[in-house]
Amino acid sequence: MQKATGKQREKLTLKLHSGYDRGLMAAVWILIIFGTCMIASTAVGQTTSNARAVLVTLGKQMVFILISYLAMWGMNRWFTIQRFSSLKWLIIGVYFLLMALCFAFPAVNGSQAWINLRVMTIQPSEFGKPLMILLVASSVWTMRRHPHLKVTYGQYFRIPLLFLLVDVLLLVMQRDFGTMTITVGIYLLCATIPDHRGIRKWQRNTLLAIALVVITVAVLMYSGVLAQILESIPGLHHIGVRIENTVNPYTDIYGDGYQPANALYGIGSSNILGRGFGNSARKYGYLTQADNDYILAVIIEELGIFGLGLLVACYGVIEYKLFGYALKTRDTVNKVILAGTGTYFFLHFLLNVGGVSGLIPMTGIPLLFISSGGSSLLAASVSIGMCQQVISRIRHRELNRRVPEVEFTQIRIGEQAAAGSGYETRKERRDRRWQ
Repeated sequence: MQKATGKQREKLTLKLHSGYDRGLMAAVWILIIFGTCMIASTAVGQTTSNARAVLVTLGKQMVFILISYLAMWGMNRWFTIQRFSSLKWLIIGVYFLLMALCFAFPAVNGSQAWINLRVMTIQPSEFGKPLMILLVASSVWTMRRHPHLKVTYGQYFRIPLLFLLVDVLLLVMQRDFGTMTITVGIYLLCATIPDHRGIRKWQRNTLLAIALVVITVAVLMYSGVLAQILESIPGLHHIGVRIENTVNPYTDIYGDGYQPANALYGIGSSNILGRGFGNSARKYGYLTQADNDYILAVIIEELGIFGLGLLVACYGVIEYKLFGYALKTRDTVNKVILAGTGTYFFLHFLLNVGGVSGLIPMTGIPLLFISSGGSSLLAASVSIGMCQQVISRIRHRELNRRVPEVEFTQIRIGEQAAAGSGYETRKERRDRRWQ
């Protein structure tokens, strides 16, 4: 009875799987807590019209955090690439159904990317990013069982490519070009990791094509040619305007450049050290998306270089951990998952920080773990839970690390008591479970 009770307790615990990286989790929780404080600060700007804005905002954020942690925990406990591969068609079908359902709801800021449930909104495209990582990892897992099979690039990545094609089409129809950029970027990075003789030439050509595209777009953008071309194309006028605001944020400060200009005004008024927590002036109607896309401007305005430094440090830890384990592991599937998630977080950080600072066009991409919004937080948490599962496996199987939670004295006592008795010790059970 005592053994059954112990197993039952182990199943009901809400801790992540033994062997997870504590430094990675600490960085994530610091960002979530810091983001919650800043979201509450930006909500103060809404109290002029709604006295309960701060309480309502904090209540919603706490619900999002709870749901996201449960999703992280569930992914950490449930995820294996084998299980995902057996359910991938069902998951893809549900994802595309939700993406199509967005068109039944009115557009928000010109984009039909949300499902409005009144009490909350859902942005399905956020979940396409971790799904893309898993689809590439699943293809690698499938193909590595046939290492000598002659396949082309299209055959190797058949399912991820088909998913990417349909997803990009839907994102263009939704006019969500920021998410499209990140999804394509995730695929391109993940597809360069596997080593197979049938795809090496395509991988080299892909890297060259990416470099040429980036250089060409940068030249056309800062020369002003790209903005003129896009403004003349129906449906892409807003992208041309955003490029114009990047080249000169003060072209139309009372029109299309209102928010970019005010973001820069807020950053400039920080005086390096910041005006103090809660003392932002731009959140009072000047930045209509102060809690989301432009939350970085409020952070720098209030906390100055210290707020920005905290963000950079925490994101640096996350990237260091994810890419560090990706380099340590010998399993290509694990490499794809960890490096793909690291790319996912890095592109979000790059596009948001670059957009708010006016270095690149604003794409409407949130700052993960900081900006308000349940969909982005949930998708990022699922990715962290998945990566922690992978890290646990790497530490147990490849790095041969001891698990911090295990009581070593109890293990030694248990081994002595079980010697010659025919029963498994806790260490033996743990090793067998990871085989």
